[in-house]
Amino acid sequence: MAGPLKNQRGEANYFSTVVFIFITVLLLAFILDLFGIISTKQQLDHCADQMVKQIQLSGGTNAETDALFQFLCSQINGTNNLSYNIDASYKSPTPGGMSRAIQLGTPFYITITGDAKLGGFWNFNLINIRIVSRGAGVSEHYWK
Repeated sequence: MAGPLKNQRGEANYFSTVVFIFITVLLLAFILDLFGIISTKQQLDHCADQMVKQIQLSGGTNAETDALFQFLCSQINGTNNLSYNIDASYKSPTPGGMSRAIQLGTPFYITITGDAKLGGFWNFNLINIRIVSRGAGVSEHYWK
């Protein structure tokens, strides 16, 4: 049995050709899937930028911030478990209509995380990837 597999004559080398083509197709599938993850990362970066702009102008987080995040997440394909976290010094007491308020000139940092899977053809989900996007801004709203 080992003799025909080790045979290097041109007419009997179909097995190695099929294996080479199969590996090449799988490699191309992973590369295309990787470009999809890169695109998802760019979309998350855009989401972080939009969230920073909204928080800067409103001076904190409220229901509109959550609605914007939900809308932006609905436009992103290829990720699961999207969430955001804001690191800032918040004004106390909280003004009406705001869940958390950031005083004028106070810097804040937003981190958006999501899970993506690299799997090639048929979405084997072989590799789990955590995608993280960050943004920074300064509040432009004065709270009395």
